[in-house]
Amino acid sequence: MRVKLRPGAHFVPVARGLYCARGDRTFVLAAPPTLQRLLDDRLGELTDGADAADLLGSVGEPAERVALRQVLAALLGQGLLFDLDRAGGPVPDPETAERYGDALAHYEEHCTEPYAAFAALRAAEVAVLGEGPAARSATRGLLNLGVGTVTGRPGPRTAAAVLVAAAPEELSGLAALLPADTPYLPAAAGDGHQIVGPVLRGVPQARAFRAAAERAAAWSRRHPAGRAPALHAATLAGSLAARGLLDHLGATGLDTPELHLVHGRTLRTTLHPFTVRPAGPRWSPGTQPAPAEADDPPTPADRTPDELLTTPWSGLGQWRDDLDLPQLPFRLAAVEAVALPGQPVLVGWGTEPEDARRDALLRLLRATTEDARPDPAHPGTAAAGTTPERWLLDGLLRVLAAEAPDDGPPLPGSDLATPLARSLVRALTDYFDHPALLTHRTLPDTGWALVTVTHADTGERLAREWGPSAQAAAQAALARALAGLQHGRAALATVGTRALEWADPAELTALDAALRAPEVLRGRAVHARRLTADPVLGPVPLPCGLIWLADPPTARTRAPEES
Repeated sequence: MRVKLRPGAHFVPVARGLYCARGDRTFVLAAPPTLQRLLDDRLGELTDGADAADLLGSVGEPAERVALRQVLAALLGQGLLFDLDRAGGPVPDPETAERYGDALAHYEEHCTEPYAAFAALRAAEVAVLGEGPAARSATRGLLNLGVGTVTGRPGPRTAAAVLVAAAPEELSGLAALLPADTPYLPAAAGDGHQIVGPVLRGVPQARAFRAAAERAAAWSRRHPAGRAPALHAATLAGSLAARGLLDHLGATGLDTPELHLVHGRTLRTTLHPFTVRPAGPRWSPGTQPAPAEADDPPTPADRTPDELLTTPWSGLGQWRDDLDLPQLPFRLAAVEAVALPGQPVLVGWGTEPEDARRDALLRLLRATTEDARPDPAHPGTAAAGTTPERWLLDGLLRVLAAEAPDDGPPLPGSDLATPLARSLVRALTDYFDHPALLTHRTLPDTGWALVTVTHADTGERLAREWGPSAQAAAQAALARALAGLQHGRAALATVGTRALEWADPAELTALDAALRAPEVLRGRAVHARRLTADPVLGPVPLPCGLIWLADPPTARTRAPEES
């Protein structure tokens, strides 16, 4: 048996034996001092390839030969050595080994049969489709690594391809030119960055890559590292693509599903996971009544909805801690909607930081739902909640609020008699110069009320809030108006349903029954479509979607969510 030390593997004598390291793994292997010295002296032979029989023959004592055999077996088992007789073929000749030393050493380090992998590389035909510096760099890189044939035209012998596009949307057209099921590695230019993907197959996966590339590009545009020099970034992207195919053709197992984002003035390369989401509906019909929480898409045990929605490079938004947001008397939280056009900043409010962050995240999901609307004419009010039941109720309350004009009856003074309400009114009037006029509308057969706060002189709407009582809704509406003015703009003038997140199950059940009463629905049926998946993030971790009221479907017409 002939053995060879893998590139990147090391062992050195220490007091307790041999200290061994390979990659991020280290361990100490017990060995007597004489064997330590022997292996250290024969390190050069092991690096080039040595005969195990010669190594064993150099040891005179039978006990030491047994110990050496055990040490060699351990080094083989731990992957520091590999068996040249089981390497998948003959050792490449010295000229070939020197010319393609980078690829050969890579396979010797990571492959069970490195020479079989190298032979496959030398026999492979790879197509590079596309133009520009990234394509030229990929071609040079593949040839330098040892790929047998690199062509610009795919054919029946094409083992893999590199697709270079000026923009992610062009990749689908390039993927369609390949023979069916041909693996390819995409590389696409962006606005000041380059994105290189993992090995994909087929046109649908090119579309999935486009979605991930556009999401990553949105994050890149706001990254403080700035724009990457175009020529240098493209050259690096082509080199990364060639290196990615090296792992694929050699079956090293290192071609993990990750995107390489080349960005920044100093050409940073950032990795982030990329999963091709299974084909399936992005929208699903809402269930009436609300489904149990167990039916929701599972959230990873180690990731909260907050973390999933704000994960860099794949999430929908990023927390903005750089805004100068006053935090008294209410907490404010701002999230930048990275995945939406214009990347708007959405502000949430609450009495505690967690409350404000939840409010901002729900606003983010409503905005995402609105942007993902199947078509502009599709009915529905964007809604979100921490449970399916709260999502449906949030939507129904928003639909009813849209149908209710601001000019409801004035709120009785008794509902503003609490110390908190009085202090909020004084703050609006005396500090912000916004005298408040409060009107209200009550949900039939319940205590729930919708309170609207307007500027008493101009009629400008400042806030609207639902609450389980007129007094609670009034305090929440005043607080919402004050929080909006704290931010310096009418950012919170939309309808608020914060009380839903504080209501207990019995209150929610009673509210659901009241909202479905005949006098509220007026002959209409409740329709819902839930946004269940994001093309990059995967399952949306909190319920959101479109809610609307319309005439029940007849035998000849079906509700949009049922089609």
